[in-house]
Amino acid sequence: MSSVKEIQSVKNACLLLAELARRQPAGVSDLARSTGIDKSAVHRLAVTLGSTGWLRRTADGRWYFAPGLLAVLRAPAAASLVEAARPLMEAARDATGETAMLVVPDGDRLVIADAVESTHTLRVAVPVGTEMPAKSSSALRAIAALLPAELLPAWRRVDPGLTDGVLRATRSRGWGANDNEVTDGTRAVGAALCGAGGVPVGALVVVGPSTRFRKELMPVYGELVARIAADWEQIHSLQR
Repeated sequence: MSSVKEIQSVKNACLLLAELARRQPAGVSDLARSTGIDKSAVHRLAVTLGSTGWLRRTADGRWYFAPGLLAVLRAPAAASLVEAARPLMEAARDATGETAMLVVPDGDRLVIADAVESTHTLRVAVPVGTEMPAKSSSALRAIAALLPAELLPAWRRVDPGLTDGVLRATRSRGWGANDNEVTDGTRAVGAALCGAGGVPVGALVVVGPSTRFRKELMPVYGELVARIAADWEQIHSLQR
């Protein structure tokens, strides 16, 4: 056993962040009950982490991860997600014959983290590691439909079309759609991939030329990517 004395406040901060990862946004009282940390200590920790830019507070006083903390975690998390999502992309590509990609949020933009391309001569080629147009995209619609309300305003500045009606329909369906809205001549469907607490960490997207990816195939492929995403989330929730 180590003789080095633990720093209790650091240990409590780790417990607080772990609990927020599971249930953000959350208030001080709820966090105190679930972690067993004194309420006043939880409040001090949250305020301190807020002052560093790691946490933010909603209008009603609940706390959630800020972009500053997400940026610190993003690189290793993205690498892990790419590895985990590769079989999903391959399954989606093989089932549809179209290009499948993993899209992840990065601040107020979307980035193509990985892709497996269609084997057709005529296909949509996507440059991995680059920003993709977010407005009207199936990926953003799928992700935004499952975001906590306090995270939506930033994305609505990117895409004012993320209305309550659009998000409600996407949530009900389980997948987002893009019908020649981002790039003329292409259609895409996407389903959110959710991490701890049900917060989206990315989207699985299938995209193809609209001459082959016909309109009537959109619900077929949409349900496919939603099913693959749901199966992946169930497996990972059991592993956590």
